Amino acid sequence: MLSKKKCQEYIDISSALVNKFIKKKKPISPNCQLIENPYRHNLKYLDLIYNKTVDQILTKVLDDSYILINSNIINRKWRDDVPTNGKGNMIGDTWHTDSRYLAGKRLDKGFSFIAITMFDDFTTENASTLYIPSSHVRRGVPERKKNYKCKRILGKAGTMVIFDSGLWHRGGDATHNDRWSMYSYYGPWFVKPYFRFPEMLGEKFGKKLSKPLRRLLHYTSTPPLNEDERRHTVIKE
Repeated sequence: MLSKKKCQEYIDISSALVNKFIKKKKPISPNCQLIENPYRHNLKYLDLIYNKTVDQILTKVLDDSYILINSNIINRKWRDDVPTNGKGNMIGDTWHTDSRYLAGKRLDKGFSFIAITMFDDFTTENASTLYIPSSHVRRGVPERKKNYKCKRILGKAGTMVIFDSGLWHRGGDATHNDRWSMYSYYGPWFVKPYFRFPEMLGEKFGKKLSKPLRRLLHYTSTPPLNEDERRHTVIKE
């Protein structure tokens, strides 16, 4: 999906952003540098949220009103320049799914999907994501620290991988090697996003977005205040 040159551009802006967070003493984990909503800091990340190829896939497996639930950039690397007592979020270091559960039972497969965009090669040497084959059809909850038989998601920089959010997976153990990537989580329009995107970004920002990005960022699926405003939640632009 991305050329090596473009991957390096994203690595450079991601590294600069993390270094800025560290300098300002914002929460950053020493073994997993994570930044939520990176497009708040650099609009170039918006180009990774939507593209026509991925749209064709997600429209087929979800529908044409699918939205973004969450997106972040991650470098699962040990940083010796970050305090070990850093309060940053060490995300996904144990077995989990990113699906939804009711009364301890996971919703069925095909409910939502995750897209990984690799800025670095994903290898056995840099904490590439681990997963349990066919686990997306299970309805239970994985044991967080169990020693499951698993495989790795491997690929060249620029590769994008899409998988069912119900797949049991976790990040590989952090190394001193870079493993930059962007994770974007997509689902049906009626699912709550992790953040209130229209309120976070503002209507002025929203008016500058393309129609697909407005939809993905919930500008067209935030519920109306009441029935006097409009009757339907989803707005077709």
